[in-house]
Amino acid sequence: MMTFIGINQASAALPIGQASGAVAKDLAAAAIGEIGHRLLAWVGASGGASTSGAASWSASVGASDFRPDASELARGGDVYDLNGLASSIAGQTGATPTEEGDLRRALEDFTRAAVVQVAGLAGADGDQQVAGLRTALDVAGSADVGEGASGVVARLELATRGLAAANGG
Repeated sequence: MMTFIGINQASAALPIGQASGAVAKDLAAAAIGEIGHRLLAWVGASGGASTSGAASWSASVGASDFRPDASELARGGDVYDLNGLASSIAGQTGATPTEEGDLRRALEDFTRAAVVQVAGLAGADGDQQVAGLRTALDVAGSADVGEGASGVVARLELATRGLAAANGG
């Protein structure tokens, strides 16, 4: 199983593992930032992206140590480690098991929409490839939807709706 690797640079997206006392806005931003890194790493590993998308994303949200794990892919496992992200956020927000499940669902939905966005623009320049992710990050950060696990879920849902609309869905 992969473990969560935080974002290494101070930025709009705080490291989930180090975000003690962080508000839902910061946790949602950190999750979006890390999911962006993970998606770009997998798209790059499949030969579908240049490093310009990953470099552009890192310039926006900081670096990540995430590396795709081909053995996890072969097992059909959690290649983006969304379980780890959900567990980390749940632990920091004091989420109930039901709320942790809601976090997992929101992370999955966001990841699906982001995959379409990132993979669909794999041939574009880096800034264009990650423009939708940047917009999602802005939407999640500017939403006034509360705190705790439910606030993170609400922010992820808003970001997902924005990506889905940009994807034509």
